[in-house]
Amino acid sequence: MSDSEFEEFEDVFPLRDDSRFREWKSQLETLPPSSVVSIREAVADGPDGRRMRDVQLVTERLPILEVKDNVPKIGERVVLLAEIDGVYVGFCISSPGPQDSAPLFIQEVGVVPNARGRGIGMALLCAAAEREPWRNIAFATEDNNDGAHALNKKFAKSIGASIGKVPLDTYRDSDFNIQRGRGYRAWVINRPPSER
Repeated sequence: MSDSEFEEFEDVFPLRDDSRFREWKSQLETLPPSSVVSIREAVADGPDGRRMRDVQLVTERLPILEVKDNVPKIGERVVLLAEIDGVYVGFCISSPGPQDSAPLFIQEVGVVPNARGRGIGMALLCAAAEREPWRNIAFATEDNNDGAHALNKKFAKSIGASIGKVPLDTYRDSDFNIQRGRGYRAWVINRPPSER
C-alpha cells in the first residue's frame, strides 16, 4: 500500500474528534469482567496497523508509530493481537533469530490499562512461545519496568524454564528492537532441554 492508502486508517487529531478511536475507548470501558481472551496473528493491512497504533497510544512505554510504519512491521515480524469479545486489547511482537540455535526475540508486549490483570500479557507470551517451541526466548526490558520483570519471571516459571541476565551485547540491538543507552537489560529464558 502507498502512504496515501494508509491515510484513511490514521488518527484524526485531536483524538476526541476521531470517531473510531472514541468508539474503541468506549468499548474498552465496558469490557465484561470475566471473558475469554483470543489471540490471532495480525494481518499486514491498514486495519491491524491501526489497531496496533491505538494500543500504542494508550499504553505507556510503547513507541507510537503511524499506521504506515506498523503495517510493514507486521509483515516482517510475528505480531499477535489479543482481543476480548472482538475488542483489541494488546499485542506482542516477536522475531525468531536467523539461525535455528538463535532464540525467539520478544520485542514488545503491550496491554491496554483497562484490560490488565486478566492474563493477557501471559497469553500473548505463551502464544508467541508456542510458535517456536524449540527456541530459548530473549528480550530486553528497562531496568525500572517492574511490571515487565514480574511478567517475564512468571512466564518463565509457567513453562518450567530458568531466566537470567545476559550481557546486552550478546545479541544485536535490532534483535530486541531497542536503542542502546536507554537503560535496557537483556534477559534469556532457557527452556529445559527436554522441551527443546
